[in-house]
Amino acid sequence: MITKKMQEYLLKHAASGTGDAKEKIKHCVYMNRMQKRIDRELKMMLWLAINHSRIFLDEEKEWKNEAGKVVSHRRLKALLLTIKALNPKMEVELVLKNLDFPEKEN
Repeated sequence: MITKKMQEYLLKHAASGTGDAKEKIKHCVYMNRMQKRIDRELKMMLWLAINHSRIFLDEEKEWKNEAGKVVSHRRLKALLLTIKALNPKMEVELVLKNLDFPEKEN
C-alpha cells in the first residue's frame, strides 16, 4: 500500500515532527501523501472484495507455507491481523453488525 521509498522514509524518520520548521513541513507533506495513497488503495480493495471476491480470497488455490502446512484465505487473515494491530481492543464482529455495506454493482 505504500512504496518502498515511503517505507524507508518512515524507518528513517520515526520521530515525527522533530527538527527545524522546514523538516516539519516536509514530514507533514509526506504523511499526507501516504495517507491519501492508503485511502485510494483501501477504496480499490473494497471494490475488489465486493466485485471480485474470488481473487481476494484465494478460493481456487490454497497455498503452502514454509512448513508445508496449507494456508487458506491468507489475504483475509492478513487483513484481520491488520485490524487487530490497529485497534487491539476492537471486537470485529460487533463493528461489522453496525456497518452498512455497499451493494454489489451490476
